[in-house]
Amino acid sequence: MKITVPADLTHNVEEVENFFVKHTGTKFDESKQCWVVLSDEAFFHQIVYQVLIKRLKLKGSFDKDTHFADTFFNWKECFQKHENMSLFSEMTLLQIYVKNGKPGSKGGAFLSELNINANENIYVLMHLPKLDFASKNSKWFRALALNGNCIEFSNNNATGLFKFIEKHLAFYTGKEKNNLTNFILDKCEGNFTSAYNEIVSLKLLYNSNKGEIDLKSLVSAIDNNSKHNPFILPDIVKTHDKEKILRFLRELKEDNVPLPLLIWIVANDSRKKLNIKSEKILVSLHEIDKHLKGITPGDPWTEFERAIINY
Repeated sequence: MKITVPADLTHNVEEVENFFVKHTGTKFDESKQCWVVLSDEAFFHQIVYQVLIKRLKLKGSFDKDTHFADTFFNWKECFQKHENMSLFSEMTLLQIYVKNGKPGSKGGAFLSELNINANENIYVLMHLPKLDFASKNSKWFRALALNGNCIEFSNNNATGLFKFIEKHLAFYTGKEKNNLTNFILDKCEGNFTSAYNEIVSLKLLYNSNKGEIDLKSLVSAIDNNSKHNPFILPDIVKTHDKEKILRFLRELKEDNVPLPLLIWIVANDSRKKLNIKSEKILVSLHEIDKHLKGITPGDPWTEFERAIINY
């Protein structure tokens, strides 16, 4: 089933949840257990995740596991492991990020034959970028669409982004709200995730000053925040200035930006290039993911820094 969510609706988790229930025509408990998100915006993936977490908490306790699927990912082994684990826990939310939107020939064959609703204790949230026409008509994707809920976002244009920013700025009661909305719209250049990150920072600043802060100060805060915006990491990498890259990475670490998010950002950028360097960084990110999960020894942040400054 395809579910298309208006982009500006995502300012509120409850509204998205109600939208899902209304458009699936059934209660969450009875719905299909596979949810597929198609978007290049990390924020849209996160909002679907929040909805699922909220609903699963109502059902009871559950485990969470996250995987980053690349050329070397063993789909069969992953699902077999979680089928065995489900014997000892009530539920598992299995998140799988398919970085380039292509599961590979073996992965595609596995997904084409997978009965994803066979185990009632496993919920799957699959993260995909936007797919082209050919990918959407592949056998593996048609199988997912038939057996799960495929979620996309409409109005993801300048008009939709304006409404998105406007709704997320509901906390701001100043007279210059329209100017602030337009400033963020211009600053974020069509990126919903970047706009959301800016607004979160502004809200913290606004609340800490009890709403007594002028537009000039908020605009200044946006300019400062952009220096630590994780979504500009690919642009920093393109400078090939190793000192600058390392300094930026360590600032992100000090800001407690989660490493899996940075891996996702770099992987998404790399998949667009399709060259030897991008393939090498994807292999490195796969190894770093193993460090994160404790599968192989090593410090994931150190390995990430080494991979990025040599990218």
